[in-house]
Amino acid sequence: MEVSGAVRPVLDLSALKAVRAEFRKLDPLTLAFVALALGLGLLRFLSLGKWSLWLDEALTLADVDGGGEVNPIGYRLFGWFYALSAGRPDERWLRLPAAVFGLASILATLWAFRPFLGARAAAVAAFLVSASAWHLYWSQNARFYTLAQTLALVGGGALLRGLFGGSSVRTALGLVLLVLAALTHPSAAFLVVPLLVVPWVPHWLEWIPSEAARSRAWNLFSAAGLLGLVLGSGWALRAWFRWEARQGEGSLLHFAETVGYLVTPTLGLAFLAGVVRRWRERDAFTTVVATALGLGAAALASLFVRVSAQYVFVLLPWIAAGAALALVPARGAKDTLAGRVRTLVLALLVAAPGLVESGLYFGVRRGDRPRWREAYAYVFEHRAPDDLVFGMEAPVAEYYLDPDARHLREWDEVTWLDDYRSRLPAEWARYGRRTWFVINATQLDDWTSQPNSRGNRADLERFLHEECVRVARFDVPLTPRDLDVVVYVTRAPGGVTAR
Repeated sequence: MEVSGAVRPVLDLSALKAVRAEFRKLDPLTLAFVALALGLGLLRFLSLGKWSLWLDEALTLADVDGGGEVNPIGYRLFGWFYALSAGRPDERWLRLPAAVFGLASILATLWAFRPFLGARAAAVAAFLVSASAWHLYWSQNARFYTLAQTLALVGGGALLRGLFGGSSVRTALGLVLLVLAALTHPSAAFLVVPLLVVPWVPHWLEWIPSEAARSRAWNLFSAAGLLGLVLGSGWALRAWFRWEARQGEGSLLHFAETVGYLVTPTLGLAFLAGVVRRWRERDAFTTVVATALGLGAAALASLFVRVSAQYVFVLLPWIAAGAALALVPARGAKDTLAGRVRTLVLALLVAAPGLVESGLYFGVRRGDRPRWREAYAYVFEHRAPDDLVFGMEAPVAEYYLDPDARHLREWDEVTWLDDYRSRLPAEWARYGRRTWFVINATQLDDWTSQPNSRGNRADLERFLHEECVRVARFDVPLTPRDLDVVVYVTRAPGGVTAR
C-alpha cells in the first residue's frame, strides 16, 4: 500500500552505509554546517555567571533536595552536581549542567536524524538549533529543558533505529530514554506520545523491511505502548492537574504568539514547507508527522490551560529537522553546486532572526533576565537597619542577600510582594517605617488569583505613585516583554527621601 508513487523504496538502516560514505567523501557543505553548529554551540558556556538569577532558577536550587514529584530526574541529577560545589553554587555552577546538555542536544540532533534524513539535512538541523536564541536561553538557565531535550533526541533516535532496523536492544534503550525525558520534564510527553503512535503507520503500510517488521522489537514496542497507557495515564493526570492549578486559564493566542516568536517565523515557515514537501516520503514521515502531532496536542492543551512556548521546547530540534527538509534536496537527487549554494543561503536566511537575537542576548538584553541582582544590591547598599523591603521574586533576593542561604523558599531579608501579600504594604504603612519596593511591572499582570486582585493592584500602584519616589531603574531594552526592574522608597517626612 502506497501513499505516493514518488516515495523512496527503502526505510531500513542499511542507509547508514550510505551516510558513512557521505562523511568519507568529506562533503564540504555538510562539514561546514557541522562546524557552524559546534562553534555556535560553544556559546552556551559564554557569560554563564554574568546574568542575574530569576525565580525559577532560584527555586531549582531550593527544591533539589526534596522537590520534583512529577519530574524527579532533573532535580536528582542537578542536585548531585550542585553537591560537588565546595559551598553554595554560584550562578555559573547552577547553569553549567544546562549548558552541557545544550551542547549535547545539538550533537544529538546531528546523530538522531542522520539515518533518516541524510547527513546534510541532519547537519542543517543541528545548525538551526545552535543558531536559536531560544535554545541559547534555556542552555543558560538552571532548569531541565535541555536535559529533557537531549534525552528525547537520543531516545527518539534509538527507538526509530531499533524499530526500522529490527533491534530489540535499541528499541528498549529508546523507550527507557523517552521515559526518562518525560520524568525530567512533563512537557516531553508532547513528543513521547506521538513517537509511541506514529511508527505504526509505516509498519502498517509495509514501508519497513519484512525482516525488521517481524522482529521482536515491534512486540516490545507494542507492550511498552500498552504499559505506558496503564502506568503513564496516572502520572499524566497528576502532572496535568498540577499544571492546571499553576498555569491558569488557557489561551490559544498566547501559545501561538510565544511559539511563533521563539521558534521564529522563518524557522516555522521552513518547517511548514518541509512538512508539505516531504511528509509522504518514507524516511521523513515519522519525523515530520510526530512533530506536527506534538505541536497540535500542545495547541489543543492551550485551550484549557496556559501553555507557553517553553512547554514545546523539546520539539525544537524536530522542528529544525522538518525545516531542513525544505532546504536540502531529497536523498538520491542530483547534488549540484547551485543546489549547495541555495541550501547555504536559505539556511542562513532561516537562521538569521535567531542569530540577531543571540547577538542582542549577549549585548543590550543582558541575557534576557531582569536585573534582580543589581536592584537588590542597590536596596541593601542604601537601606537603614530598620527599613522594610518588599520585593518580587523573594527567593532570588534571599540568594543574593544571604550568602549561606540554600532554603530559598524561606526568606528573612525581604517580604515577597505578590498577589497573596498585596495588602501588606498598606498595613505596614501605618507604622511610618521607611519601606523599599523592588518591582517588575509585568508581574502585576499575573495578579488575578484573589477575589480583589484588580483592586489590590490599583491600590499598590496608587501607593507607589503618591507615597513613594522612584530611586533606581534597571532597564533591559529591546525585549518582547518588559523585564525592567524599578526600585521605589517611601517619602520621608516633608517630601524628602532619607538616605
